[in-house]
Amino acid sequence: MHVADRYRRLAITLLLASSLAACGGGGGDHAQASQRSEAETPAVAVRTTTAQGRQQPVTLTLDGTLVADEESQLTSVVAGRVVEVLVERGAVVEEGQPIVRLRDVDYRLQAQSARAQVEQARARLGMEENGPVPRAEDMPDVRAAQSALELAQANLQRAEELAQRGVLAQQALDETRTRAAQAREQYQTTLNNARASISSLSAARTTLAQAATSASEATVRAPFSGEIASRNVSVGEYVTPQSPIVSLVRTDPLRIEVQVPQQHLMAVRPGQTVRIAVDAVPDRTFEGTVRYVSAAVQRETRGLTVEAVVPNPERLLRPGLFATARIETGSQQDVAVVPASAVMTEAGVDRVFVVVDGAIEERVVSIAERTSEEIVIAEGLRPGEEVATDSLDQLGDGVRVAPAGAATATAPSAPTPQP
Repeated sequence: MHVADRYRRLAITLLLASSLAACGGGGGDHAQASQRSEAETPAVAVRTTTAQGRQQPVTLTLDGTLVADEESQLTSVVAGRVVEVLVERGAVVEEGQPIVRLRDVDYRLQAQSARAQVEQARARLGMEENGPVPRAEDMPDVRAAQSALELAQANLQRAEELAQRGVLAQQALDETRTRAAQAREQYQTTLNNARASISSLSAARTTLAQAATSASEATVRAPFSGEIASRNVSVGEYVTPQSPIVSLVRTDPLRIEVQVPQQHLMAVRPGQTVRIAVDAVPDRTFEGTVRYVSAAVQRETRGLTVEAVVPNPERLLRPGLFATARIETGSQQDVAVVPASAVMTEAGVDRVFVVVDGAIEERVVSIAERTSEEIVIAEGLRPGEEVATDSLDQLGDGVRVAPAGAATATAPSAPTPQP
């Protein structure tokens, strides 16, 4: 009985040992197969180049939107019916150029009436057409009244002297005093009338100027040179001073407002050069000048508001375009320069594929400057590193590569002898 148990335990032990050996042998075969698969995976043939080093000014790259230097919704100063529209959308106009004409008959009639009142007031004053306005005291009627007053006062003085000596009756003295008082009142009345005539002339001239201005304002003119962005009225419409007539924008120059991080506060100042790039005009850079630097940092963004002016004589740029502004700070930095073909851009992210020990290391980089031939990388790549320049769509982290023209696959390994 004991012998049977011993044999049974021995059989179980042998069975377990054979099972473990079978598992171990299978695992070794799988590892060897994996190694053979990896060894037989073809390497991607690529051309490479070495990133070149360069020193260039530190540049702040900031995004913003171009806006018009001036933008105005033109309205009329006076009310009236539109009789002529002289511009269309897209028209380029100069300062002072007529835009819209309103019916001005009533204003011209008012001006004629005011002109007649001026002529009447000038005639009352005895003025020539372009002569100066006389002083009230110098007018003929006032001078005559003043002479009469002086004569009456002289007569009164003599009469009082005679009355004191007893040679003039009291009645005669009273009559002389009455005539002197009348002469004084007449002089004052004449002087007041002269002053009123001068005031009437001034009022008539003001009325004439107002009427002439209204007649002139019936023609709406461009307040500055620019381009008609929209037209809001047509012939026959009645407009008031609150009615928008056209939208006028000045597109030369344009302005761009950007937010500069606070750590670069001391690097930006008025007068600095700004280089502007827009996607709508590729391979073209526009230069502008910093015009305004905010006096305070915004609490919400911790940024400094900077405004630059961009000349636009060719009218290639348009208000509303998204733009990238680059401002040189004056300091220098080391950058890496690679061919444009070495950078792959997807969804706004720039990547390079660095070759390290025959394998690819994929990196996201920061672009400082881009042209059709080369790209300057500020961060993410060091001068002297080797980067791939073709077959970028086949590359990624860990992908093995070989120089173009070399064998793209290793020879299969010798078969493993079977035991």
